[in-house]
Parts: sequence; structure tokens; C-alpha cells
Amino acid sequence: MRNRMVDNRATARAHANIAVAKYWGKRSEALNLPFVDSIAFNVEKLTTETTAVWVSQDEQDVLSINNYQVPPHRMARMVRVLDEIRRLRGWPKRCVLTSHNAFPHSAGLASSASGGAACALAAATAAGLDLTQKQLSALARLGSGSAARSIPPGWTRWYAGQADDGSDSYAVTIAPPEHWPLHVFVVQVSNIPKSVSSSDGMRLSQSSPFWKTYLETASHAADHAQNAILHRDFRTFAEVMHESAMQLHALTMSAKPPLCYFAPQSIEVLQYVLRQCRTVPVCCTLDAGANIVLLCEASAASFVKNDITAMDLPFIQTRIGEGAMII
Repeated sequence: MRNRMVDNRATARAHANIAVAKYWGKRSEALNLPFVDSIAFNVEKLTTETTAVWVSQDEQDVLSINNYQVPPHRMARMVRVLDEIRRLRGWPKRCVLTSHNAFPHSAGLASSASGGAACALAAATAAGLDLTQKQLSALARLGSGSAARSIPPGWTRWYAGQADDGSDSYAVTIAPPEHWPLHVFVVQVSNIPKSVSSSDGMRLSQSSPFWKTYLETASHAADHAQNAILHRDFRTFAEVMHESAMQLHALTMSAKPPLCYFAPQSIEVLQYVLRQCRTVPVCCTLDAGANIVLLCEASAASFVKNDITAMDLPFIQTRIGEGAMII
């Protein structure tokens, strides 16, 4: 991926991604390395734009999100990305990052993924680095694991890898956005930031009595999801998506102490989808948060949209998105 640099400044845009076959839990927290592969898709209208400017070494790294300056003690994950760029570039400069999310952050809609990818791409480009897409994905992973999947476009697979240094853990496109143009509905049950972060939820979930069983079954989910996507097999796709989401939340709710990310209206939407999916090509998923993402085939889009509207919940209708880019 060829990068451009103008006066140590660059602006990037990245999309949030939603996992079909999820990862939950890390074999290395320092490098954000997952136990299992995962499959996801970028969401067209869920975007983050970030401008990176490298400044004098006498300054400090700064990150602001929607005009809120992140305190230094909460900068650790992004500093890992910037430190790696400093190592590759061989300079001591500091970076000022200014981000804007076009959707609620910390609400289970993968804002850390789009934010992490946009920051990594903008900062690397501003530093004049010429990185491949795989290298950018691995770089973004240092700031947020799921950010690795927001670098390549469309339907993606993030490889857990086996190397201790994370060199083989990155995401690639398994199919472009137009391969299977499903309709995407992001149902905004809540815009309140979740009280327990995904990282803390993952750590807590390992106390669940079902943890080992989860790792065994989750290790095969990515293969099943990828095969369903490549063959546009909606029935299998929906089965994998529902199973992966429910296993994640079963872990959180059986942890010690238990943790529940659902809101009452999350259950309402979930029950609606599980009823309709028997006869209508619609399915859904939710990450560590209350908001729910629905996917359906074009033939069902009007029907699904009418039903969501009847629930009187705000929603975004969109499609499978592109990868991170310099703008």
C-alpha cells in the first residue's frame, strides 16, 4: 500500500467492523493476540476520521476524540502504535492525533476498531512509512485488536497466528464488499458508553466454567463463516453468526462475577430476529455492548426495515464497507 506524506501530516478514514465469527480473549494482552481466528465485515456508514501530525520530540503524544482529549494514563494502547512507528522511522518525534467518530463510541459498535485503524494509517502515512496492507493491519492491532480487521476492505479474516511476536497475526480480505451485498441495519439501542470495556470483559470471561469449551468450538467458527460467505450460503452464515454471538454473551453472563452487556431492547430485537430467521433471510449479532447489527438479503430488506421502524428504535441502514484509506 503506497502512502503519501505532506509535512508530517496525514488524514485517514476507517470503518468499524462487526465480527461474524468472533474472537473473545487474548493469548497476549501486550500485543493484542487472540486465541482464535475471526471473520468480520466493515460497515460503510460507521466511520472514524483521524488526522496525525508529527511534532517536535519536546512535545508529548496527544489524542483527542470528538473534541475530548484522552488523558495521558489512557493513552497506553495508542502509544504502542506510535512507538512502533518511531522504531520503524528511527526518529524521536511525538504525534498529535485528532479523531472524529461519526457514531457513538464505547457502545459496542467497534469504535475502537475504526479509531485504531484510522490512527495507525494516518500516523504511519504522516511519518512517511511505506507499509503493506498486512503490515498496517499488524500495526493497527497493537492499539486495538479488532482494528486489524478495519484495514483491509470488505469481508475480512484476522489470523490469530502462532508467533510470539505477533508477526503472523494480521487481517486480510477474503471477499470484496460487492461479493455479497447484504443489507446492514445498525440498531441503536443505546448510545451510553458501556461500563465494562471489552478488554476487561474478555479477561473476566476466562473465569467462566465454559471457557475451555468455548475455545474448542470457536476455533472452527472462522472456517465455517468464511465458507458460508464465499458460497453466499445465508442459512449457514446466520447459524454461525448467532452461535458465535450467543457463546460470547454466555461467557460474560457465566463469569465470576457475571457481566451482562444486554439492554432490555437488545432482547426485544434479538427475539424478533430469532423468530423471523426461520422463514426470512435475516440474522443479527452484537458485540460487547447493547446495540445490535442485523444483516439480510436484498429480498428481505423492505420487510426488515418496516419491522425495525415499528420498534421505534433509531437505526442506520447501510452496506458492507471498504477498507481504511488516506483522504
